[in-house]
Amino acid sequence: MPLLKIGSLLFIILALATLVSHALIPRYQQDGPELLTNHWDTKVAENSGIDIKEGELIISSSNLQMGASAHQDIPQVVPGTILKLSAEMKCEDVVAGKKPWNRARLMLVQNNGKRNRWDLPHTITLLTGTHDWESHHSFFTIDLETQKIRITAELSRSTGLLRVKNIHLYALSETPAFTWARNIILSAWGVFFLVLIGSCLFMGRKTVIARALLVSVFVSIILGTTLPGDIKDKVSNEIKTQIHAEDQLFKAVVPWDLTKVGHFCFFFLLGLILCLMMTKEPLIQGLIIMLLLAGGTEFAQFYIEGRTPLVSDFFIDAAGGVAGIILIRFFSMYKNTGHFENS
Repeated sequence: MPLLKIGSLLFIILALATLVSHALIPRYQQDGPELLTNHWDTKVAENSGIDIKEGELIISSSNLQMGASAHQDIPQVVPGTILKLSAEMKCEDVVAGKKPWNRARLMLVQNNGKRNRWDLPHTITLLTGTHDWESHHSFFTIDLETQKIRITAELSRSTGLLRVKNIHLYALSETPAFTWARNIILSAWGVFFLVLIGSCLFMGRKTVIARALLVSVFVSIILGTTLPGDIKDKVSNEIKTQIHAEDQLFKAVVPWDLTKVGHFCFFFLLGLILCLMMTKEPLIQGLIIMLLLAGGTEFAQFYIEGRTPLVSDFFIDAAGGVAGIILIRFFSMYKNTGHFENS
């Protein structure tokens, strides 16, 4: 099938272009001065201590109930600003506390001004045990409701020694090269998806209903897997609220992540519809389409804000599509052998 061959070649070219451009083109550039100063406010409990020498924080504690911390508030920045927090960290004999976050850590936290607590924590790293000097960094987007921002280094109800140096916080902006690359790559993936849909529409049965179902599922998959991260999270949270996904009974029936279930189910439906249309085409064509679509949606996420391509999602998508194709083929073969008529 010519369109499928073109789609396969286009996928290989786009996959390589996406990987190479993402690896070679820097996404961010510094957009403003250093936001941190050498002044840190400290909080220590009994059997804890903090020493600040030439910009290096040395935090120690043998008090598992309280720990010790150093923090500083930074000037308010425009909501939506991207910040980069980086530092070198070393820890010795750190023993974790009861909670998962009770470790040695460096983080950025935000306050929305509505409650006397720090929400939206963004942790660069959590450390336990003994580690030599390592560089750590992460990027954070300031929430629209944020009123205050704080940088904190601490032993959070944990014991041991934490050392942090070369701490930097900068505002960032996207590089023009990255913006151009993203626009070109995502447009090319859009063309790829159109070619893939086109190759499916020319297969086997061409009833209006079959075509409409195929296009609907195809578009749903592409939209669902390429939504920006914040929109995807809002939609996912709304669905979870409506179906009471946090209910213990629901979790007992569906113990998996709903987004993963959605991945599988939509590709399963696509596999079913494709196989119903592919009455005369080889099975391998449907399998190739499933793999190309599963791979394409993941590669595109390299350039979609807030999304991360995952090998596990690729296998879940492919498994759903293959399961749908195999199920229809199985029932078709079973019916053709006359088992349904003899039963």
